[in-house]
Amino acid sequence: MITLLTTHELHGLTAQELGELHQLFSMLLIETEPDTPDRRNILASLENIERAMGCHARPAARSRFKP
Repeated sequence: MITLLTTHELHGLTAQELGELHQLFSMLLIETEPDTPDRRNILASLENIERAMGCHARPAARSRFKP
């Protein structure tokens, strides 16, 4: 059974590592049958990976106002 990757587990990974995981899980998705627990875990993991990749893509917001 394929385990679900949580956002907590993905937090410390680099953009390259996240990209490699995304590629791996995308390939695994092709091999799974519809409506199976593995497929649901892969889809949820891909969503979490994409969310983590989005955090890497945009820089932290800076305040325009100085305290």
